Amino acid sequence: MSHYLPNLRDLEFNLFEIHRVHEYSPIDRSTAEDLVREAARFAAGPWAQSFEASDRAPLLLDDGEVSLPPALLSSLRKGLEGGWDRVGLPSELGGVPVPSVLFWCLQDLFLGANPAAAFYSTGPYFASILYAEGTDEQKQLARLMVERAWGATMVLTEPDAGSDVGAATTKAIPVGDDTYHLEGVKRFITSGEHDASENIIHFVLARPVGAVAGTKGLSLFVVPKFLVKVDGTLGERNGVKATRLEHKLGLRGSATCELTFGQDRPAVGFLLGGVHDGIRQMFRVIEHARMTIGAKSAATLSTGYLNALGYARERVQGPDLALATDKSSPRVPILRHPDVRRMLMLQKCHSEGMRALLTY
Repeated sequence: MSHYLPNLRDLEFNLFEIHRVHEYSPIDRSTAEDLVREAARFAAGPWAQSFEASDRAPLLLDDGEVSLPPALLSSLRKGLEGGWDRVGLPSELGGVPVPSVLFWCLQDLFLGANPAAAFYSTGPYFASILYAEGTDEQKQLARLMVERAWGATMVLTEPDAGSDVGAATTKAIPVGDDTYHLEGVKRFITSGEHDASENIIHFVLARPVGAVAGTKGLSLFVVPKFLVKVDGTLGERNGVKATRLEHKLGLRGSATCELTFGQDRPAVGFLLGGVHDGIRQMFRVIEHARMTIGAKSAATLSTGYLNALGYARERVQGPDLALATDKSSPRVPILRHPDVRRMLMLQKCHSEGMRALLTY
């Protein structure tokens, strides 16, 4: 039995009774219900299957390379085989457009079942941003990201510039034609290095030489792990390298890395869209990332609550409070005890309240 228990009733309540998504979406209610229920089946099955194994086997960094556990790679491969990476993408990128609220209900399922796996699967969303903001050449790169399931990262934080993004010191040295060499160190980069895809496209905030201080001087650069040739094949290794794995409490299957740019060879980056508009562009990524973390938190609490509820129905201990003075009274499931019911109701209120906020 899977560790993951989806709350389909609450998801469908939000989708069809609160937001009535079927009334304004080209997707009818029956199709939307089928999509959610199939996603729940997949999330609780092949997707959740690697959750425990990936959390128990710490990731190892070897000369800038990180290898994921076979079980986790299997879950990711099955996600691609099922086409789940295409749901929510624009049709121009070969995607299946769905209303935003439906997309986030699906993410609720995937993030609740296996958050580490879900974090490796953000490449298609980054591709949609590249397609919307990029040059004609970058739009083609976006298509490759989707077609070949490449990974992607959001690269902001530095050792001395965490929430103070404007204090970033990573510099970008122009070498011509909107091409730059990046130099600096970034930290806490989710999925910064792994072998789940043949290439990783890093979206990196850096300050071009001579730019003003603060956030206004930052630009956004596209930095591939492997440089991409004109015909779409992979070229040489770029000068971005994982130099440390961050050790986190929980989510040990997620490769959160320190990335160093320009240490051994030039880290070639391409100015996104050919314009110096880094903060606005990066906020399209940040907003998605913050929604993801909120959805992950709500989904983790939801399955935790449902597991606790199931346990309380089965665990027998103590008599019914009304019969506690009768030593011969039968033992009852702990769900019958008022304080256990109070704790469960508190979990239910927080869980379903967070999901209501997410879908809103």
